[in-house]
Amino acid sequence: MTGRNIQRSAERALVRDAVRRVPSGQRFAQEAFTSEHRRPVLVRLSEVHPDTFYHFDGVSAGAFCDAVVDAAMHRSDGRLTLSYSAYGEFRSQQRRLQRIAGKVERLRVLAVGAPERIAVADHGFSVYGTTGNVLANYRLAMNEGSPRVLFVCREAASDRQRALGFFTCDAETVDEIADDIELLVRGLTRRFATFDRLQTLHETTQRVARELESYSRRMELAIRRARRRPDLLTPARFNRIVGQAITKMEQLKEIPRRALRAIDRPRR
Repeated sequence: MTGRNIQRSAERALVRDAVRRVPSGQRFAQEAFTSEHRRPVLVRLSEVHPDTFYHFDGVSAGAFCDAVVDAAMHRSDGRLTLSYSAYGEFRSQQRRLQRIAGKVERLRVLAVGAPERIAVADHGFSVYGTTGNVLANYRLAMNEGSPRVLFVCREAASDRQRALGFFTCDAETVDEIADDIELLVRGLTRRFATFDRLQTLHETTQRVARELESYSRRMELAIRRARRRPDLLTPARFNRIVGQAITKMEQLKEIPRRALRAIDRPRR
């Protein structure tokens, strides 16, 4: 199999595994940054796409994390990273984590409330505290083995049952996220830069797509009206329609430009 086919196979396997862990009545995710008639767009969990942002509930997020763990346990050639929002949650899972550590090359746990670093007795099993760290707001499971697999989401401060995130089996994205986590764990940065950048790019893409779709519908309506009443399509009106189209294209070009400037702008 080619590298791309291996990646697609891993993506499908991850989604299937996650779906089977979720009760049938809860197998939905909400598309991020999109709406229809100002209402959220829901998709079946089995139809979510990699490298695409969604709003996940707590059950779905947990299912994806567990699916990443299972994928890592089948191949012990990389490091597995897991996060917990409370030290007590990590402690309650410690026996399970000991079993997981025995089946992967290395296991790293990030836990809010944990001391700065704990060296667990088992070789390759370490725990890092994330209190006061931006990682405290994220839930993630990441396997750096082959194939690389990642699920990451940012929990909403006002609603812990709702999180914005994505899954991927793209090696480059996983490596970039892994580098960011390493910097954050060592205290060398305060930004989860790759997540922020991908969110901005996805949000920008969705906005441009919505604008194009809306403008396309308006243009189709104008063309249908002109066909019904060709006497109304005067040269002046035609030139005005063309001018509006050119202006709109320039406006759409400015959206990604602003997004790129926002990505490049340093944040405190």
